Amino acid sequence: MGYGRYLYAELKKSARALPRMLLSAAALMLLTGGIAFGAARGMEREPLAVGADIGVVVREDNRMTRMALGYVENMESVAGFCRFLRVSEEAGMKMLADGELAALVLLPEALVEGIMDGRNPSVDVVFPENARLEALLFRELTEAGAGLLRVAQAQIYGAADTAARYGLEGQLSVMEAEIDGYNLAFALDRLSLYDEETVYATGRLSVAQYYAASGAVLFLLLAGMAAYPIMGPEPAALRRQLARAGVGGLWQSLCRWLCGFLYLLSLCGVAALVLWGAGLCAPEAAARLRELLWSGRNHASVWVCAGMVLLALAAVASFHRMIYSVSGSRTGGILLIFLLSAVSVYLSGGFVPSALLPRAVRAAGELLPTAYLIRACGGLLAGYGAETARCAVWLGVCTAVFEAAAYVLERNGDRA
Repeated sequence: MGYGRYLYAELKKSARALPRMLLSAAALMLLTGGIAFGAARGMEREPLAVGADIGVVVREDNRMTRMALGYVENMESVAGFCRFLRVSEEAGMKMLADGELAALVLLPEALVEGIMDGRNPSVDVVFPENARLEALLFRELTEAGAGLLRVAQAQIYGAADTAARYGLEGQLSVMEAEIDGYNLAFALDRLSLYDEETVYATGRLSVAQYYAASGAVLFLLLAGMAAYPIMGPEPAALRRQLARAGVGGLWQSLCRWLCGFLYLLSLCGVAALVLWGAGLCAPEAAARLRELLWSGRNHASVWVCAGMVLLALAAVASFHRMIYSVSGSRTGGILLIFLLSAVSVYLSGGFVPSALLPRAVRAAGELLPTAYLIRACGGLLAGYGAETARCAVWLGVCTAVFEAAAYVLERNGDRA
C-alpha cells in the first residue's frame, strides 16, 4: 500500500464521517455561543450605583445661603452621589425615620456670614439609627469635608499669628488670599493633580470582540470531541500491518492530522456560510453585528489573516491528535479534551479577562497555547499588531511539538 492510497483512504473515511461530526459540532456551537453571550452581557453590565437622598433644612433662606448650597450641590464629588431635597425640619425628621432620607442637614441662620467673620457656626447633620450604605458614604463625605475646613482654618489662624508675631499685618490679606486660592484650587480642580487614563480589561479588543474570539477558540477545541473517528489512533495491530505494507508510522500520523485539520477548516467554512445566510435573512442584525465586532479594526493583509487562521487550525488539530494519543480511547479522549480545553481557556483569560485574574494564574495562562489562539482570533476582529510574528511562531512551534508528541506516543504503543 502506497502513501497516496493510504491518504486517499483516510480522506474518504473522513468525508463519510463529516456530516455526523458537523452535527455534533453544531450542538457545541450552541453551547459555546451561549457561554460567550452570557459572559459578554456580564462584562457590559453597569456597575452598582449608590445614590442618596439628602434632606436640607434652610433656617434662613437668603441669597448667600442659596449660593453656598448651590456650590455644594454641584461639587463633582457630591453631585454624582447625592440628591438634595429642601424640606422643613419636621418633615425631614419624619422622612429620616421612615428611611426615605440617608441624612438630614440642618443649616443654621447667618451661615455664610458666620463663616466670613470667623464665628464658624456648626452645621448639624442627623443620621438614622440604622444607617444604610448610602448614609455611611455620606458620613464619610461630610467628615472629609470637615477635615478640609479644619485644615483651611488652621492655615488662616496660623498665618494671622505669624503676621502678628513678626509685624506683618499689612501682608496678612495677601497671605490669606494665597491660602484661599490654594484651597479652592485643591477642592475645585482635583483632576489637575492626576493623569487620567482609561484601561480596559480586554486590552485593545472590545468586550464583544474579546468574547467572540474566546468563544471561537473554545468551540474549536471542543469540536475535537467529535473527531475521534478520523483523528484517534488506529489499533496497534493495524498500524503494524500498514508499516509492513510500506506506510510508516510518521506518514500515518501526518495523514490523520491532515484529516483533522481539514475537518476544522470545513467546520469554519460551514460556520461562515451560516453567518452569511443569516445576514441575508436579517440584514439589519448582520450590520449591527459587523459594527459591534469589526469597529475600529486595523485592516491587515488578507494573506496575514488567512495565514493566522491556518496556523490556529493546525495547532488545534495537533492538540487533538496529542490528546487522543495520550488517552488511547474515545471516551478518555473526549473527557480529556473537555477538561483541558475548559481549564486552559480559563487560565488564558477566555472566561474572565486575564487582567482580572490573580497574578500567578495570569502568569501561567500566558504560557499556554490558548492565549495565542485567542490573540490570533482577536486579530481577525481588531487587526493584528506587533504581536503577530510572535503569535505565529508560537502557534507553529505548538503544532510541531503536539504532533511530534502524538507520533512518539503512538510509536511507543506499537512497541509495547
